[in-house]
Amino acid sequence: MPVILSKLLVTVVNPVGLTLLFLAFGMLFTFVWRKARVAAVFFVVGFALLFAFSLPVTAHFLMRGLEGRYEPRTEYDPVSAVVLLGGFTRGNVPPRLYVETNINANRAFGAMRVFKQGAASKMVLTGGLLELTTSGEVSEAACMFDLLSEHFGMDSADVIFESMSQNTRDNARYTREALTAAGLGLDIILVTSAYHMPRSVAVFEKAGFTVTPAPAGFFADSKFSLKPLMWLPSPAPVFESSIALREYVGMAVYKALGWI
Repeated sequence: MPVILSKLLVTVVNPVGLTLLFLAFGMLFTFVWRKARVAAVFFVVGFALLFAFSLPVTAHFLMRGLEGRYEPRTEYDPVSAVVLLGGFTRGNVPPRLYVETNINANRAFGAMRVFKQGAASKMVLTGGLLELTTSGEVSEAACMFDLLSEHFGMDSADVIFESMSQNTRDNARYTREALTAAGLGLDIILVTSAYHMPRSVAVFEKAGFTVTPAPAGFFADSKFSLKPLMWLPSPAPVFESSIALREYVGMAVYKALGWI
């Protein structure tokens, strides 16, 4: 139930959802409650929110608030395992003939880059079958392995599958069980998208792991560009702002539930 509630909350707390919410109240105050001044306030705020979230500067600072917490590294000390979080594959559901990737594809590149350095002898692929959001029939962990084996030559002997998780908290719970069953320690290099890393680190540390973050796939540069076109509204910042807001909401929900 918490998973469903968090998904519903994210549906509202995003640039489009917030704008529609304010516009809906504006319509109610206009046609139902007949309060034109209050309605005008809701209309203005709704449009102002959409305009603000469509600015690159807004998306930049929202993203940097997440991505700036853990800087990438080029070398890593030995650990028991590299843990790669799912969320970057699309299963071979028609018309796709093969497993494909989404905007989080850099998680795969980051994980393989770390793994090939020899910091660990095992990689945990973590991700279950997300029945609420996908029409696939196999777990994401299995899709991840198909992709890594095809494009990077990943050997199944080097992989530990965690195929039960439905969210980040499950990732930590079931990864702990998988590593314990394999006789491995809880010192890990954690690979996920840079924006997702703060919540992931907090969840895994709460579960008893010693975490070395390996963030991948940065949306925002370290410094915001002051070029004139970067101040104009466009669709891309709305999308990036949505991703960032989803993470902030996720952290708030996880904190309220005592998961971090």
